[in-house]
Amino acid sequence: MGTSGHGHDHDHDEHDQHEHPGGGGTRSMTIRRVSLPAFETALAAATGQDVPAPEGAWTELERAELASGGTLRPSWARVLAAAPGAPVQVRVVARQDLVSFESDIALLPGIALVRTQRVRLRATAEGYEPAGREGAVELVAVDPEQLWAAVRRVLPPHEALRAAAHVTPLSRERHLAPPRGVAEDLRRRVETDPLGRTPGAVLESAVDDPELSAVLAGGEAQVALTVLARTGADVAVPVGSGHWVLADEHLCAVRTASGTLDVVGVEPGDVAAQLRYLVTGAHALVDEAITGQVGA
Repeated sequence: MGTSGHGHDHDHDEHDQHEHPGGGGTRSMTIRRVSLPAFETALAAATGQDVPAPEGAWTELERAELASGGTLRPSWARVLAAAPGAPVQVRVVARQDLVSFESDIALLPGIALVRTQRVRLRATAEGYEPAGREGAVELVAVDPEQLWAAVRRVLPPHEALRAAAHVTPLSRERHLAPPRGVAEDLRRRVETDPLGRTPGAVLESAVDDPELSAVLAGGEAQVALTVLARTGADVAVPVGSGHWVLADEHLCAVRTASGTLDVVGVEPGDVAAQLRYLVTGAHALVDEAITGQVGA
């Protein structure tokens, strides 16, 4: 999965851990990599969809230890069936150069499932567009307490992005001030496209600060994440999001709130800290909803 761009450690750890999801007795990751048709076959079987399996799909699932005897192993069946309705859901999009990794994470009681797909990009005047998706999916099952270890695997290989959680003291934050027109344009892009780029013409005409210009242009690497809390059967509440740009080895958080935009230089560890903060908040919302339903 990590052949170019990020330089990830995917390729050598496809079968790092042979315990099955939810099997207990281990805090290691269970990592499997299967073709997209095989994954879709597994998901359909887990969720009770009666669809024909492509030729070879079950053989591949058995080889990857997700299935046995033409059926899903019970532990994988439970996790895959529960993932779409997970109480807390996280989406991470990480880009370096023209390669991105898109990860959807389901946080379930006692286990987290991370599904990642590699995407080739092309740069246009307006932003990055998908040029092709890899026909494979990586599945990582891990103890929820090890969520960051699973997430950092899919981030570009820069310490500023992969560092353990650290909140930058307010006194050490560096605020870069985009001109109003540029800020409004970037805010719209960040809210609609996690890998948005500011058109060069806008940068050339409105931004004099080289560091700010590099950040607004997307830098060499970006990370975006969103967190949702499921507070009802059909209710998913956005908890918050984060967006970071690494430009010339300087990490900046692009923050949007209340219709405004702020570009802030932060220290390594900000990505992990924000993820932890948002996931904690999501769990609190879910617990509050459950308590309310019980007391109703």
